[in-house]
Amino acid sequence: MNKNILLIILIILVFSKEGVFAQNGRPNIVVIFADDLGYSDIGCYGGEIETPNIDKLADEGIRFTHFINGSKCAPSRASLLTGLYPVETGCVGPPDQIVNGVTIAEMLKKAGYATLMSGKWHGKEHPVKRGFDHFFGTVSGSFNYFKPGASQKYMEDAKELDSFPPELKENFYTTDAFTNKALKYLEEQKNSNDPFFLYIAYNAPHYPLQAWPEDIAKYRGKYLKGWDKIRKDRFVRQQKMGIVQADWKLSKRDQKVTSWQEYQNKDIADLTMATYAAMIDRMDQNIGKLIERLEETGKKENTLIVFLSDNGGNAEGHMWDGKNPNNKPGEKNSQAKLGIEWANAANTPFKNYKRSTFNGGQVTPFIVSWPKGNLKLGSITRQKGNLVDLMPTFLELAKVNYPAGEIWKVPAEGQLKTSWEIRPLSGKSLVPAFKNQAVNRENFKGYFQGSRMLIANDWKIVANGGDGAILHLKDEPWELYNLNSDGTETTNLIDKYPKLVDSLDVVYRNWIDETDAYTSLKSHEYYQPYYTKAQHVILNKLSKDKKYQSLLAERRSIGLNIIEALKRQKTKMKTSLGMDKLPMSYYGIVDQGKKYTNTTSELKTLYSAWDETTATTKSYCKSLGHDYAEVWEIQEKIRPRTTSLEVN
Repeated sequence: MNKNILLIILIILVFSKEGVFAQNGRPNIVVIFADDLGYSDIGCYGGEIETPNIDKLADEGIRFTHFINGSKCAPSRASLLTGLYPVETGCVGPPDQIVNGVTIAEMLKKAGYATLMSGKWHGKEHPVKRGFDHFFGTVSGSFNYFKPGASQKYMEDAKELDSFPPELKENFYTTDAFTNKALKYLEEQKNSNDPFFLYIAYNAPHYPLQAWPEDIAKYRGKYLKGWDKIRKDRFVRQQKMGIVQADWKLSKRDQKVTSWQEYQNKDIADLTMATYAAMIDRMDQNIGKLIERLEETGKKENTLIVFLSDNGGNAEGHMWDGKNPNNKPGEKNSQAKLGIEWANAANTPFKNYKRSTFNGGQVTPFIVSWPKGNLKLGSITRQKGNLVDLMPTFLELAKVNYPAGEIWKVPAEGQLKTSWEIRPLSGKSLVPAFKNQAVNRENFKGYFQGSRMLIANDWKIVANGGDGAILHLKDEPWELYNLNSDGTETTNLIDKYPKLVDSLDVVYRNWIDETDAYTSLKSHEYYQPYYTKAQHVILNKLSKDKKYQSLLAERRSIGLNIIEALKRQKTKMKTSLGMDKLPMSYYGIVDQGKKYTNTTSELKTLYSAWDETTATTKSYCKSLGHDYAEVWEIQEKIRPRTTSLEVN
């Protein structure tokens, strides 16, 4: 009799996986990731756009007022998935392989979770080779919402889809399609006793601005009041909600933005923002479907839902000029963009945008909902958080140990790496914050293509970087803000507390040096060097050194002659840099043209003179001392990637 009972118990344990992977109170985890969403765009963060389903999550959980992302799409995704800062994963800007860590999916899969993803991956490797059981979506960055193009390949698990079935093409819209696949995943989990991790990464409201006509119509005309009024209205609502502290100031309208009163193309501006709002509205509609499916399957009670964005509102490009009808906002092939005007409003109350480490670029709405987690409903926390905190949070809830120091191996994929040592996590678990307890940490760090920051308690040093495709011979100086009294970064206190800035600067530099040791960060083509005080002194001395300036002038003269010779050869080369197509420096064109050195005797002679002058200048700097030679090397690396506005 006892043997039969034991056998029955063993069978139950095996088939229910109770002995190994049972849910055991561990929550399901759903991460909903928006793309280029501004801080104030959704209702529960002050926006006028209708987002009742996202707002419902806020009513059932916690809103963080200061949650930090990676300032741009691919870096933020790498950071979210690994618990490391973007540059620590090897992602300095463009999509790259995620190394030096493991993904949330890899860890949770080992712990018995079903791991599911739908949406935008934006990395070099494939999701199913980084821990996901199932994947539907694309590895691209920005793409057409209605019509997948030839360069925009959709994938189902590990299979690349040649084309969509005809019945899908007419009604296809990425936000809907990503949700439909996620709904299918949830339905398949209905009868499972195992927990699941669902990562749904929408591309909304990233450009191009494309939306369903009925969604656009809902907002048409509502933005004729203009961006100045929208900013003020959102700020007032934020203060009433408690999202923004009562003593904070609204950041000034960006200097590049014309006042609404003086702006001419008001109807186009209204259409632009109405389309953007429609994209967010549609995303919210689909989030409502996800919530409903969780309720229908009985899974919502023990599902932790997190909603956030990868960076702030996007000021890249310009609004439609009204000329090319194909780029009219909302059209199925439109390449319309939001423009700096509406991006400034989207990021209310902050200044700056995507790509920046100022709050407008790197602070996102962050909502946590978990019915079984006993969260204080509708609460707001001023504790800061960061994307790097998600991995340790999820691992704590899933009862999984992080394998720091181990060698991690991944399946071979082209020329990508197959193994590396796992770095320690950079984040902290937010579970204490869910219980209204303090999360203890030293600081937050950030770097994106020249834009940099460090936060210690409420003090933040920050500097802008601009267009990541362009490097600069002079770096931007630190600014200092007290985030408690001035979260909108309106009063720079650097002159008042210079010693504090120096001490924080040391911490930042040490982090960059440590990261460089295992990533070669400083050798990356997009890395913007940041000079020490001593190097700034040397730069100032060199700017006044007559011999040095004479050598640079001599080389410039040779360089301009090389460009004329290349023109006579009718060689085709890149002559502009960055999103605004700024003119490339003569140095950059000369650098490109080196491959044509031996095509004519004239070019061969000119490049020989170029090399000789360069060697002479280098030798002169070396004669002045090691530090001078080091500054010379730094600037030589920068010159090919800077513009004609500043190169010498």
